[in-house]
Amino acid sequence: MPERTQRTAVGIISKLLAPIRVALVGAGYFGRFHAKHLAANPAVKFVGVADIDETRTQAIAQEYGIEAVADYRALIGLVDAACVVVPTPIHFEVAREFVEAGVHVLVEKPITDSVENARILADLVEERRQVLQVGHVERFSPTFRVLAERATCPLYIESYRISPWKKRAGEVDVVLDLMIHDIDMILGLVASPVATVHAIGAPILNPTPDLANARIVFESGCVANVTASRVSYKTERRVRIFQPNSYLIGDFANDGVDSYTVEGDLSTDGLAAIKYDSIEVPKGDSLATEIADFVECVATGRKPTVDGRDGCEAIRVAQMVTDSISEHHRSAEALLAR
Repeated sequence: MPERTQRTAVGIISKLLAPIRVALVGAGYFGRFHAKHLAANPAVKFVGVADIDETRTQAIAQEYGIEAVADYRALIGLVDAACVVVPTPIHFEVAREFVEAGVHVLVEKPITDSVENARILADLVEERRQVLQVGHVERFSPTFRVLAERATCPLYIESYRISPWKKRAGEVDVVLDLMIHDIDMILGLVASPVATVHAIGAPILNPTPDLANARIVFESGCVANVTASRVSYKTERRVRIFQPNSYLIGDFANDGVDSYTVEGDLSTDGLAAIKYDSIEVPKGDSLATEIADFVECVATGRKPTVDGRDGCEAIRVAQMVTDSISEHHRSAEALLAR
């Protein structure tokens, strides 16, 4: 092995051997899951947790033997990286302060609550050559990985992400709460810019939409029909992908993929059949994989699977969806006023 390559390899290994000091900011519903995986990751030294709710921080601090603080700024200087799991409206403020202090950041989805702030944060991270990973956790699911391997030329995609109401994430609409998961996944599957978006939505329990449907048309000609609801009577997280000679169904709630493939050619053979396969999906914890990926990126300098630019594009398309919903409402109100 050349001496320079050997020195590089030794440097990477030594970095990997030294635990990455990580803090958790946000001890709410999803923050508790982050805490569990941070504590279990052997490459992490879980340093502390911050939240304005002392009851929450004390519970996590006592369980994992870490420091609890009310102000996340008290953790700056003590950590190499931070998981930011706070309400969406303050993602930008918290993540930016850590980045400006030289701390690598994993910020929960969406990256921020606006396209402008998302771009500012992504620019800052690139300027400082730091790691920013956006928590689009479905990109790390075993089901998505199987779909990504087999979805070679998507023509039409249907996705459904529906669930009963839970008292969480009420500060954002269903597009930023749920639909953005599928927007990001579809962007990851379709290698083409978005051309147009048409959407409708309705508030049910909140001032902002609790259910929404969007038709996303890509420049390649692929069309995605995306439905999200947080006021359903059941839970379903399913994606259907149609492409030449095959049809894939991904069940994200139960980690499974079904495949239907056309065998033979009617035009030449006079005979065609559809072959069904239930594809084995390896077991795995998506959040644990996401956190491990982030820690490895911090240790090695590798580009994250979902970086700041990916987060920017997901929020940009989500904004197109919410703008279309607003326009639809204005048009409907104008018709009713006649």
